[in-house]
Amino acid sequence: MIRLEDVWKVYEKKGVEVNALQGISLELAEHEYISVTGASGSGKTTLLNIMGTIDAPTRGTVYFKNRSITDLNDASASRLRRKAIGFVFQTYNLLPDLTTWENVALPLYYDGLRDRNERKKRALELLDRVNLRQRATHLPSELSGGEEQRVAIARALINHPAVILADEPTGNLDTRAADAIIALFEDIYATEGVSLVLVTHNLEIADRATRRIQLIDGRIEEQR
Repeated sequence: MIRLEDVWKVYEKKGVEVNALQGISLELAEHEYISVTGASGSGKTTLLNIMGTIDAPTRGTVYFKNRSITDLNDASASRLRRKAIGFVFQTYNLLPDLTTWENVALPLYYDGLRDRNERKKRALELLDRVNLRQRATHLPSELSGGEEQRVAIARALINHPAVILADEPTGNLDTRAADAIIALFEDIYATEGVSLVLVTHNLEIADRATRRIQLIDGRIEEQR
């Protein structure tokens, strides 16, 4: 599904080069569930951003379904993300002035679906999927953190992605809400046929994946 070959990411900070990723080679198969762990600053988010074309490597090659996506221009990268990759972030990234269903449906608008009724229909189907249809007309400020994250997951699913990339999706949640979110991810993985990459500090959550990768200073140091 996604393959990285000798990927490096180098940033310049105050005139000093910082190696965020150092020679990462990694393959995500179709319908595989990988967790990524490591200390803060180990390169986890950078790795996810490069896998999802939000960022580009300094050197090395990234493939999506055996096609190089390393040098995609902004428009092509955005199109790939809309069509094939769903993102879930720690901070939810919901638009505060849109209702729950409008937030879920927003990618459909950017993908060219102008029929509001059709967007709403598809959004409500996904809100059913994450048990939030009853909150369809609520604003993000009226939701709990766990509910906001479920909205973000529904939004990530709206275009039927092949891959979901989740960056610390339980980081702002209490234990009960976090457990519910992980259970939802695992159900989606089991039933929707997607590949899932989950970045987490929680080793108990990480060990539930089919494969766990540990990053240290931008390198893969361990795979289980």
